[in-house]
Amino acid sequence: MKSVNIKKGIVPSSSIFYNFKLKHTNCPSCQSENVEDFFTIPNAPIQSLVTIREKDDAFSIPSTNIDLCFCHDCGFIFNSSFDTTYDYYTKGYEDQQGFSPTFKKFITSITSRFIDRYQMRNKDIVEIGCGKGDAILLFCELGNNKGIGIDPAWVPGRTNPNPNLRFIPEFYSEAHGNLEADCIFCRHTLEHIHATNEFVKTIRQSIKDRENVIVFFEVPSIVRILKIQSFWDIFNEHCSYFSPGSLARLFRANYFEILDMYLEYDNQYLFIETKPVTEISTKIHPLEESVEELYGMVTEFTSKITKTLDIWRQKLLELQRKNRKTVIWGGGSKSVGFMTNFHDIGLIEYVVDVNPHMEGNYIPGIGRQYVQPKFLVEYKPDAVIIMNGVYKDEIRNMLKEMDLDPELLIL
Repeated sequence: MKSVNIKKGIVPSSSIFYNFKLKHTNCPSCQSENVEDFFTIPNAPIQSLVTIREKDDAFSIPSTNIDLCFCHDCGFIFNSSFDTTYDYYTKGYEDQQGFSPTFKKFITSITSRFIDRYQMRNKDIVEIGCGKGDAILLFCELGNNKGIGIDPAWVPGRTNPNPNLRFIPEFYSEAHGNLEADCIFCRHTLEHIHATNEFVKTIRQSIKDRENVIVFFEVPSIVRILKIQSFWDIFNEHCSYFSPGSLARLFRANYFEILDMYLEYDNQYLFIETKPVTEISTKIHPLEESVEELYGMVTEFTSKITKTLDIWRQKLLELQRKNRKTVIWGGGSKSVGFMTNFHDIGLIEYVVDVNPHMEGNYIPGIGRQYVQPKFLVEYKPDAVIIMNGVYKDEIRNMLKEMDLDPELLIL
């Protein structure tokens, strides 16, 4: 299969192209050399969620290529050009989603269901990659649990104080295995880790012989990305892309048994619930697809992605031709993934996000500014591109409250 090179337009001259020399030729999940690059996005900002207060500083964020690679032995998809030496997460990383009522409802429902299923009340909970602490706080509040959040990007004061909760601002390591844990959970962190096998192996080794620990992971699903060609979900900080099959195979290989797997949030998010075992499990979950089935999705993706990008380019050019003021709603990685492909058009000046900590910052490598929804009252956009259709009703209601009725383009 030939690589598909996506044509990105002009990048501001102040941007820096960063050429990472080392190419990863082995699958990080199973170490196989039977891998194949199938999709390239050139000149993508190396960071998406770092907060940048000055426009010139935003343009100084390096850009580099993203090369998606498929493993023919385990089905894992990864960025074979990912720079593992770059500091992505310790300098102003902003990933808090809990300002959206839609997201709050979702994460509360998921957490409550998990607590009920595994009787996780009055227990010890550890979260790897806790971000600003919203999820681990919810686990403590809903289940009267004691919690420990581990993340180098944690910021004090971003969650309500709770005497049963403490944070460790570090990267997770085997040393944290000494922490008491009835449950270890990890939301939207594994996709940021290149050495996936080493990471899951570290968790298993840290558990030692405690067979009753429940390990609970959430990651984006590559299946949806492939099926609808959601190129906006491909960006540098996500170096690892999982399907149900590849995720399950990774956990089984590291002595976990799959208890359950499921998709949520319009099939965007993939969940896996596991327990440690002493022998490699042979239990296959019905949600798992074969390596061959996933490769078929990859083949279909490469045959359709150019047309999908062309359709969006023409939509944006038409908005520009009609001089229609257009904003993106939904900041962070999706907006960066989207604009990486169309920044040359110069149509979009602002990206709206409900997270107040993003307000006034500039998008890495692209230089457009984040604004709060209230900004739109005076700006009066003619069109709003919604980065995540899950939020369409929430956004539509907010626009109505501001007496605004722009055209909505929903991804």
